[in-house]
Amino acid sequence: MGGLARRVSYIKAFKHRSNIEVPTLLVDAGNLFTDDRYAADQLPAEVMTKNKWVVKGYGDFRHDAANISYVDLPYIAELLKKDGYSKRVEEYPFIERLVSANIQPMDDQHRAPVPYVVREITLKRGAAGEKLRVGIVGFSESKPAAIAGNSKQDVYAGFRINDPYESAKKILPELKKKSDFIIALAYMDVSSAQRLATENPDIDTIIGARQSNTMDEPQHFNRATIVYAYNQTKYLGELRIYVKGDRSIENQLNRYVALDSIIPDDQVATDLVTAAHTEFTNQQSETAQASSATTKPAALLEPAESPYIGEETCAGCHQKEAQIWDKTRHAHAMATLQKKNEQFDNECVRCHVVGYQRGGFQSLYTTPQFANVQCEECHGPGRQHASNPGKGYGFMATPVGCMQCHKEPNDPDFNFAVYWPKIKH
Repeated sequence: MGGLARRVSYIKAFKHRSNIEVPTLLVDAGNLFTDDRYAADQLPAEVMTKNKWVVKGYGDFRHDAANISYVDLPYIAELLKKDGYSKRVEEYPFIERLVSANIQPMDDQHRAPVPYVVREITLKRGAAGEKLRVGIVGFSESKPAAIAGNSKQDVYAGFRINDPYESAKKILPELKKKSDFIIALAYMDVSSAQRLATENPDIDTIIGARQSNTMDEPQHFNRATIVYAYNQTKYLGELRIYVKGDRSIENQLNRYVALDSIIPDDQVATDLVTAAHTEFTNQQSETAQASSATTKPAALLEPAESPYIGEETCAGCHQKEAQIWDKTRHAHAMATLQKKNEQFDNECVRCHVVGYQRGGFQSLYTTPQFANVQCEECHGPGRQHASNPGKGYGFMATPVGCMQCHKEPNDPDFNFAVYWPKIKH
């Protein structure tokens, strides 16, 4: 839910500046939920909690539609269960604004998502007073296959991902009858979005997403304008559509608004994010503690069980380097997360510890000795080097190695020339 408070603040300010004369629609092109650690048809409890707050936040702040991507399907499977569906929709109305025209359940225990929604807006400039019906439809590409040799996985989390191009040909004539303007939300790469536009002249706009951090100029294929959402929420895509008096489109202009500290946080949204973060962190802590109860304590781990040895062992030989490191922010990286109550958020933790998911850090309860950005996170596992010291170990290419963590959108202000002298050793 990162960026929600600033996103809401900017949208409110935009409406105020335009004297509420410019109608706005808020949409998401896909991957609003996470399938992190999805296994055995289940998501971890803390991931379920995070996803629950996302669907609540999108509803509370009146997003008009969101596309269902293949990444979203494990949680969509929970939302679209027929059992208890009406009660869930009553609590989270945004469920019925999650759209997909090419995703279908493979059993009769789940509902199919709605293929599209139609939103009616009133024009206050140009053709003032005119109503414009905007149809918003969703498409997703198939999940990349985990098995080498298979390019796509058409079945995931109990849903079938049908061919988006064939699905578009079936659904768009129906939507055209109900709409004056059609927006396709497309979770697919650029070439696929271009094909979607080329084969379907009824589409006016394609808003794409696929974990892209590019801010390219809009493309034009057939009659459609294609733009892409920036991955995560460091930037808000703003597409301005200019309509002539005869209701035809004059132009579509796109830009990306940086959601940085210049934009104040909306207090209501901040309160929601804080409540979500507290519940999520508490759930992660409970999960970590439960794991520690069934995991051998870190102090009892056999040396051979991890390729990492920890900075104290490194300091035995490299005392000068250790003294320099101890004065850097790397040495206190976990404290940075603890101040923000994010010490159990796996998406943040990976860049604040040693060897995350590589035989090193697991959690603060089980492997506290691998907290913080220690020597081996940059120089590599040191167990073999410690047992047989010699030249050839520890080379790290800079600044390439630093950019694994210090990159957009995690650290947009990172400047290697400024920060390298602070840690050089």
